[in-house]
Amino acid sequence: MRLYLFVLPALLLLCPVPCRMQSAVKQDSNKTGNVRIGIFTDCQYCNCESNGLREYRLTLAKLDSCIEVFNALNLDAVFHLGDMIDHNYSSYDSVLPRFGRFKAPLNLVLGNHDYMVKKRYKEGLVYHIGLGRESGGKDEGSPEGAYTKTIGNWCFIILNGDDLSYVAPQSREKKDERNEVVGDSYMHLEYTGMPWNGGIGKNQLHWLEAQLQAAQGAGQRVIILCHFPLFGKEDHLLFNHTEVFTLISRYPCVKAYFNGHYHAGNYVKKDGIHIVNFKGMVDTKQNTFGLITLTPDSIIIKGYGRETDRKLKIR
Repeated sequence: MRLYLFVLPALLLLCPVPCRMQSAVKQDSNKTGNVRIGIFTDCQYCNCESNGLREYRLTLAKLDSCIEVFNALNLDAVFHLGDMIDHNYSSYDSVLPRFGRFKAPLNLVLGNHDYMVKKRYKEGLVYHIGLGRESGGKDEGSPEGAYTKTIGNWCFIILNGDDLSYVAPQSREKKDERNEVVGDSYMHLEYTGMPWNGGIGKNQLHWLEAQLQAAQGAGQRVIILCHFPLFGKEDHLLFNHTEVFTLISRYPCVKAYFNGHYHAGNYVKKDGIHIVNFKGMVDTKQNTFGLITLTPDSIIIKGYGRETDRKLKIR
């Protein structure tokens, strides 16, 4: 039975608990040995009028609904796949306290809209939302906004798709690398280089390969999470989606790639990897999020609201 949007009492909307990135991850899952995680994406809150399908002000009630459901499920972890806000730094004042109410460890993925704030707030943003090393949300030696989480025999690799970006802070070196990647995409008549997309830089790609080699050597199963899609609507793809997929497809330990960004959602299976684009919470009056159960042979997605049910056999 699907869950539709309902509004919790106003008291719940005023929760003062600050959000901190929870670095402690359960090593034991439920009695079946399966791992269960909650996934939602693009809640994209702002206190502004609706725009097309985007019902910005309804996000807070949708979040409250999602939190209540996830907290009743005894999950091993929760992941938000990016775009916590639409714009305005003050929007975090409404979202972060709610994120602090998840019982399971909450893991954040950076999205492009998370940087849609004034320039003076961008440099310290990862610390404000709980992704910086000082707040316990970043692995030692990992690129900013990228990290890993291990639950049971599953390794979750979180990528920072804002590594090469038009909205996130960029060094001169990163700008040059971004311009080269985007220029190359246009040379190949691709339209991935839109300002609302992002890319994975060379250093992060080297880090990603090191994580994949370690997971493969340890006999772990891997799910990669990033805000931006690898396949689907071309003007919403990761700048260097082909390069990233070519890399991860070389490792049989990779079972899936989860992303948001394209709010309508999508699913592709390529070279044995399940690529799931979860639907954006901000769109329409109906909510959307998913319960994912990881078994020895399957990824089972129970969709709530607009999210699609799937049973995906893993290689």
